[in-house]
Amino acid sequence: MRITDVRTTKRGRVALYVEGEFLLSMHPDVFAVSGLSVGSEVDTESLETLSAEAELKKAKEKALNLLSYKEYTTKQLTDRLKRHTDEESAEQAVARMEELGLLDDDDYAERFARDLSERKKFGILRIRQEMRQRGLTSEQIEYATSLLRSDPEEKMREIIARKYPLAYEDEKVRRRAFSALMRMGYPAAEVRRVLTVSEYD
Repeated sequence: MRITDVRTTKRGRVALYVEGEFLLSMHPDVFAVSGLSVGSEVDTESLETLSAEAELKKAKEKALNLLSYKEYTTKQLTDRLKRHTDEESAEQAVARMEELGLLDDDDYAERFARDLSERKKFGILRIRQEMRQRGLTSEQIEYATSLLRSDPEEKMREIIARKYPLAYEDEKVRRRAFSALMRMGYPAAEVRRVLTVSEYD
């Protein structure tokens, strides 16, 4: 195949054409070291190599861009990258981010669990659920939650006092408080016990 045209796209990538038909686009750096130009002959194997390099470059740039805005777990970042590139490039880009110290699931797990417990006042069941949804492993979840030092009963009583002060006097309020605490991840038996006995009893 002979390259018949080379153009710069609106996004700054280099697009290659063969016989007037679009072939592929790549990062300018990849194109610069490829040695390609109009009139160059390319075979299928060379194209596959170039395409893989171009995809990996794109995946790394996208990963850096995403991480500049917020934190991700490795699974979250891999899933996001797969929307824009192939699975292999996404996984390689994520591995590179880990090498650079920009991704650390162990550290993320500990900080995330602490934030859910202390700031959002979630119970252990909700904390584990939120962590699983972010792709953290069972080992990471168990270790991170084992570090939590807040007292579940104390947190529940704080929530009741702030949002449902009449829970010990009004049955309807008590039921609303029960449902809310269950959604927040507190075990049913513990919720019933706290709602049955006021701290002032």
